[in-house]
Amino acid sequence: MTSNTLVCPFLNSDPVYAYGVEFGMLYARMQTSDEQVADYFCRENQDQILLLASRLGWSVVELKPWDENWFWLRIEKEPTPA
Repeated sequence: MTSNTLVCPFLNSDPVYAYGVEFGMLYARMQTSDEQVADYFCRENQDQILLLASRLGWSVVELKPWDENWFWLRIEKEPTPA
């Protein structure tokens, strides 16, 4: 039995809500940091995350499926042209 709980539980049990939270957290991270991102993400968000990376100037270094629900992604911020 685990004693871990969310500080602020999701107000909606629809998985789409959780996908939006994941996407929003990644977006904020990519806007405020140039540090490499290496993490697992929901496969439902894969296309949207790849589009976001492209639009914000990030390059995909590694992408591989993990299982039917998750994929591993490593992206880096592209250097700003001089």
